[in-house]
Amino acid sequence: MTVVAMVYTVVVALAATELIRGVAAARRTGSPYRGRQPLDAEHGVYVGGTLEAAFLAGGPARVADALLAGLHEDGRLVVVGPGVVGITGPAGGNAAEQAVIDAHAAAPSGALHGLRIAVMRSLPVQETGEALARRGLLVRPGRQRKWRAWAGTQVALTLVGFVVCAGAALLLSAGDIELPGGSQSPLVDILVMLPGAAFGVVSGAVCLAVTSKQITVAGRYALRQYVAATRHQPGAAHQVATRGLSRAHPDIRSHLIAAARVRVPPTAADEPGRAGHQNAAAWNSGGGGGGGGTPAWCGIDAGDDGGFACSGSGGPSCSGGGSSCGGGCGSSCGGGGGGGSSCGGGSS
Repeated sequence: MTVVAMVYTVVVALAATELIRGVAAARRTGSPYRGRQPLDAEHGVYVGGTLEAAFLAGGPARVADALLAGLHEDGRLVVVGPGVVGITGPAGGNAAEQAVIDAHAAAPSGALHGLRIAVMRSLPVQETGEALARRGLLVRPGRQRKWRAWAGTQVALTLVGFVVCAGAALLLSAGDIELPGGSQSPLVDILVMLPGAAFGVVSGAVCLAVTSKQITVAGRYALRQYVAATRHQPGAAHQVATRGLSRAHPDIRSHLIAAARVRVPPTAADEPGRAGHQNAAAWNSGGGGGGGGTPAWCGIDAGDDGGFACSGSGGPSCSGGGSSCGGGCGSSCGGGGGGGSSCGGGSS
């Protein structure tokens, strides 16, 4: 039985080593940032404004919340009922604000949760994530999916294998059965397997935690520097972007919190669009502000010629950039007219 225990240990160690190598490579691939380079603006390690800070802190959900809170503070977005908002002006100050206004105009109702989701899918928000990925502050969606699945499987199989092998050693010992190359004491076999089992479970758990985040070391550094440098900057959009919904105006805070809790059932996977990136994983950081099951950053793979595999909320998403999933604009992924998009959580 000792031979089996040694084989178990070697297999687990090799699998864990490959997992660690794969996760490290996935978080580096396509990024201009390398650990040997200094963390400075010259190497792209900086936050270029409120929207980028919001994306790093909480993904597309935080960006949408910041935009809605900012428009509400300016008086261009008003709460007209429980969970229902209205827009008082036809034009926004920038492309992201215009995406909010156009999404509201295209929506069948003024429901805040629907508007929030449409803003998350809009091209300006998706492009914010892509800009951060190009500078190495985020890892593009999908790059870590294989290794995340590997990590979960490794933890489960390591535990199951340990229990099975330990149980077999005890049964053989109880029956006075000795295999070639085995030992007479089951404790020896268990002790031989224990380091490998511990290494497999710990490495799998750590890699599982690492791959659940898209933000890189450089991204965390840039966000900390930005927050420290702008901690006294006023404005609801900035405050929500860097500190969360607790900083939103009381008149809209509870509505935004309720909208963030609305779960959107994921849609079926569609054909990949121009970007060729299928089933992009939903990006959610631990910064809060994201509702479970809501669509997030879809991203594109490095080397693609433009366009997102999953974006579009009608209106502004149909201009520029070439979204391959924009509702009502000749989409290759369906999504219907107006504000519709097939971008669901974890779907393509």
